[in-house]
Amino acid sequence: MTSYRLAEGMVLAVRVSEGPWQSVTFRRGAFADITAATAEELAAVMGKLDGIEARVDQGRLVLVTEETGEGTSVEVDLAASTAAGALGIAAGAARGSGPGAAQLTGAASGPFSFPKGASMTLQVDGKARKLVFNPEGTDGPRDAGKVASVINSALRRRIARPTGDGRLRLVSPTLGVGSRLSVSAPAGDAPDAAQLLGLVGAQSEPYRSEPARLVCPPAAETTVVENLTATPIELYLPAGRTVLPARGRRVIARDVAADALLQRLLAQGSVRMSPERKS
Repeated sequence: MTSYRLAEGMVLAVRVSEGPWQSVTFRRGAFADITAATAEELAAVMGKLDGIEARVDQGRLVLVTEETGEGTSVEVDLAASTAAGALGIAAGAARGSGPGAAQLTGAASGPFSFPKGASMTLQVDGKARKLVFNPEGTDGPRDAGKVASVINSALRRRIARPTGDGRLRLVSPTLGVGSRLSVSAPAGDAPDAAQLLGLVGAQSEPYRSEPARLVCPPAAETTVVENLTATPIELYLPAGRTVLPARGRRVIARDVAADALLQRLLAQGSVRMSPERKS
């Protein structure tokens, strides 16, 4: 049976997708024998980590991000993690794969002080929602985590989260095609929350879906060319060689009618040109 040789007070420091660092301290009371900890016991201790699911796979502990896609990662600070060796963690990070979600990260770091009624419009997968911060004008500075809580509460889903360096990150709940985010400033003179967060004009659509496009231009205007002579006339037009039979007619594009050869024949009285009559 697989077991892990831990010691009282060992620490594991992890973060998910460049979010804030989190740490777990292992205590004797959580294990029947901390020097022979089971994967199940470890998974129970790590269940409190945000954004990570601790699983047991064939008797081994596995840390899996709750989100999927190419933008996800779980990272361990090896220097700060005294438990890394005991848990068999040698590599600092693991990354997800597959189609990801649209993501936007603000350029500004908190804390953020919003003027009364500061707002912005957040569009998530095509659905727009106006967000108002500090509506009463009584809120003090807020860090990125508290700003994220305001956004998530308004949208009733987890869209926003803080980064490890105090910025705000927005992540679409949709993976692949259809995943789209955009942030726009408020209309009029309302204070701009997007500017304070460093999200001015921000948009992300990593897996754009485009419809098939068949262009249908209108038919070219045409002209009838009539041979007024008793002999065929050989014409070399931009579209290629053609023969105008004696006393015969041809329909050509109106822009071709300006061809120098046709203009000479017209001046000589060999041909006559007239607009094509539409039935």
